[in-house]
Amino acid sequence: MTPHDFAAAGRDVEVPRPYCPRPDCPRCLLAMSFWGCYTRPLRVAEEISLLVRRARCRHCGVSHALVPDFVVPARLYGVEVIGAGIEAMAVGGTTASAARRADAPARDWRRRFASRSRLLAAGFLAATVALGDLAPRLPAGAVEVALCAISAAARAARRRLGAAGTRWRIANRIVGGHLLSTNTDPPWISN
Repeated sequence: MTPHDFAAAGRDVEVPRPYCPRPDCPRCLLAMSFWGCYTRPLRVAEEISLLVRRARCRHCGVSHALVPDFVVPARLYGVEVIGAGIEAMAVGGTTASAARRADAPARDWRRRFASRSRLLAAGFLAATVALGDLAPRLPAGAVEVALCAISAAARAARRRLGAAGTRWRIANRIVGGHLLSTNTDPPWISN
């Protein structure tokens, strides 16, 4: 579903009922209940307004926003706009030129992506291998390695799982929306 289709559908979007992810709550193996919604802006080519559903665990009280794969939590811009800005800077473009092209504050994206690039690269390469593909030959530079790993994981997900969408949307799905967030515990880190 495109961001514009999602915005136009409003309350008619069918959202699967999630299960509470908290391992410390013994009763959280039950499905969460839907718990309202809120609107949030998203900039893709222009700014649109999305209606985001929420779900809440009746037992432990934890609630979660059920955002689509084109949304990066705590970011105004869509994942494809952010991805294009990061790619433009990785191939030698300046932060200013990438920001002008995306009409967005790309410096923060580049800084956040660069600071997490080694962790993202390791996780996406692990996802690639877990999906049955070989790890690709890696370029020099941490950001370039992370971009190569994202492309490899997206190809593997398309081939093995039939995943649809751009590589940035697939990558955002793999990391549970935390592509550029401050989350320090991505899904592939085990405690």
